[in-house]
Amino acid sequence: MAYLTYQFPNEEVKILKGSWREKSFEDLPENCFFITDFIKEKSFYFIEEEEVSAFSNADLFFNKEDDVFIANEKAYLNGLQYFIDGFEMFGIEKAIFSRIKLVEKEEASRMIEVFQRLAKVYKSQALVYLVSDEKFGTWIGATPETLLSGNEKVMKSMALAGTKRSEETQWTTKEREEQQYVVDFVKNRIEAQFSGDLYVSSAETVKKGSVYHLQTNFEFPLAKEKWNDLMQSLHPTPAVCGTPRDLAQNYILTNEPHKREFYTGLIGLKSVNELKVYVNLRCMQVLEDNFALYLGGGITLASDIANELQETEDKSETLLSVIFG
Repeated sequence: MAYLTYQFPNEEVKILKGSWREKSFEDLPENCFFITDFIKEKSFYFIEEEEVSAFSNADLFFNKEDDVFIANEKAYLNGLQYFIDGFEMFGIEKAIFSRIKLVEKEEASRMIEVFQRLAKVYKSQALVYLVSDEKFGTWIGATPETLLSGNEKVMKSMALAGTKRSEETQWTTKEREEQQYVVDFVKNRIEAQFSGDLYVSSAETVKKGSVYHLQTNFEFPLAKEKWNDLMQSLHPTPAVCGTPRDLAQNYILTNEPHKREFYTGLIGLKSVNELKVYVNLRCMQVLEDNFALYLGGGITLASDIANELQETEDKSETLLSVIFG
C-alpha cells in the first residue's frame, strides 16, 4: 500500500492511502496529484483509495544508503570548481549545481511526526508533502516555489532566486542578476502563450523557511487548454536549471555526480478547473538510517565556491531546524 500526505498553503492536511502509477507527463490524468523528476522523464500520479488519520513507519518504503551517491565537502568543492571551469567553453551563463547531504535519523524518528511539524511551521509558506511507494521510496519536502497556481481567470507564477541568511545582508550584484535571469525567462514564456494583460511585480525580499530570497510575482489569465503547454515551457526554470536552459540542463545531467530524482521536479495537483503546481525544492529522501537532503545553488562565473557550499548549508536548515528542532 502506498501513501500520499500533503498540505497546500493555508489549507488542511490530507493523508491518503492508495497507489502510485507511472505515466508520461503529457498523459497524466486531468484530475490527479502528481510528482515528477527533474527532467520529467519519470512522472507518477496518485490513485486514492481512502483518506486516513495517520500512518506508521512500517507503512512506508525506505531505500538503502547504498542507493544514493554522497560526495563529501571536499569532493563537492572540487566538483563545483570543475563545473564552473567549463562554463565559457560550453556557453553557460548560469547553472544550478546540487549536492546531497546525509544526516543521521534519530532512532525514534516517526515520519508522521516529522511531516506534522513541517506542516505546522510552513502552513502559510509552502506545499508540505510526504510521498511513499516501493517504486521510489519515501520523500518529504516543504517547497515554497509556485510554478503555476490558479484558474482560467487568474493564473499565478513566480521567479524565486537568490539566497541570504539575514534580512540585513545586502543583495549582491550576482544575486540580483541571477534573479533577473529567472524573471526574464518566466515573462517571455508566459507571453508566448497568451496576449492578454500580464502583471509583473517588482522584486521583493521574502522569507522562506530559515532563509530569504528575491521573489517576483506574475498574474495573468490563461485558457486551460494551454496549461500543460505552459508547464512544459516553464519547467525547468533558470532557478533550478540555468541559462541558456537547454545547454544548462545538458551540462547538469553530464556533470552532477548524482541523479536528482524528484529534487527540482514538479509536484502538485491538477484538476479540470484549477492548477496547484510547485517546483520541488527543500526536499529529502528518507533512507533506512538517514535523511538525504538535496541542496543546490545558482552558479555563475562570479560564484565563490566556499560561499556556495555555505548557501546549501543554510538551505538545509529549512528542513533540519524543524525535524530536529
